Amino acid sequence: MKFPQPVAKALFLALSAFTMTQAMAHHSFAAYDQTVTKSVTGTLKEFDWNAPHSSMTVAFTDATGKADEVSVTTGAPAMISGQGFKPRDFKVGQKATMTWHPNRNGVPGGELVDFTLEDGRVLHGGFGPPPGAPGYAPAPGAAPATK
Repeated sequence: MKFPQPVAKALFLALSAFTMTQAMAHHSFAAYDQTVTKSVTGTLKEFDWNAPHSSMTVAFTDATGKADEVSVTTGAPAMISGQGFKPRDFKVGQKATMTWHPNRNGVPGGELVDFTLEDGRVLHGGFGPPPGAPGYAPAPGAAPATK
């Protein structure tokens, strides 16, 4: 079916707008409280190198001495490898410090800000600006990423 040029342009623009709205909704920050940053030091319990979003779980001891854990999500493997990391860099049982923006709904977990491995390398979260970009700020006291 062939549409007159003005109709075809209107359909194209409408479809483009719909598609872009869907993409923006998928990558919304609304689920995370960007005004709050939490941090724990513990051991890496799990690291899932998966698309479209990787995730990690850190086990730690809370202030009362109770064992606890927190899981967060981050960017895709392409974002992580773009910072010089490989799946083998994330070893279960290694000591790590993790900072994140918590979920707004109160469920433990959230969006990764920084993940510092015991060798000092830092993985920066995948939803905010990349290191060096306008608006990027590492977690307070975080070491710079090294390769």
